[in-house]
This record gives sequence, structure tokens and C-alpha cells, in this order.
Amino acid sequence: MPTATPATLSLPGELTIYTAAETRDQWLGWLAGEAAAALDHPPDVLCRVDAAGVDQVDAAGVQLLVALSHALAQQQQRTLQLVDASGPLRNACAALGASALLAADEPTGGDA
Repeated sequence: MPTATPATLSLPGELTIYTAAETRDQWLGWLAGEAAAALDHPPDVLCRVDAAGVDQVDAAGVQLLVALSHALAQQQQRTLQLVDASGPLRNACAALGASALLAADEPTGGDA
């Protein structure tokens, strides 16, 4: 029986209060698609989020990530996994006490 590959959401370059509403709408659409696809995934599949392109982030952006993580956990019993989180995103998560979002992300080995 083939194993389905989870979809990857790519974060925008700017994850700030100025893009929060637009980004939220995009994520809600992605979550709806993931909910439909969840029937094909085991309940513990990670939802990969490509975070390499984030070059601007503020508290509103981190709050959106936390909300996405909670929604995935509550609605689909799935876990958010940030992939290749950028330096600015790592710094913002650390400063705002959201480093748990980075727990599954492994640094790529390059200097930040």
C-alpha cells in the first residue's frame, strides 16, 4: 500500500502584521486541503512548512505559526514541522518564547 507524502506549505518572505490577513487566508485554504488529504495520511504525519524564505517576521507572524500548529494538532492530530527555518524566524521564535516550533527543524549546516 503506497504511503502518501504530506504537502508542504511555503512561508512568504514577509511574515508580519502587514501580511497577516493574507497569509492567514492562504493557510486556511491549505489547512482545508490538508484536512481532505488527512484521510490518506496516518494521524501522526508531520505537516512540513518550508520556512527558509522568511526574511521579515514579527510577533504577528510567529502568532500565525503558533495558531497553525494548534489548528493542525486539534483538528487533525498532526504536528507542524518547520523546515530550514531562516535566521530571522529562529530569532523571532526564540525572542517570543516559541522555540518549540523549531524543535523538529535541523539547521542546514550553513552559517547564518
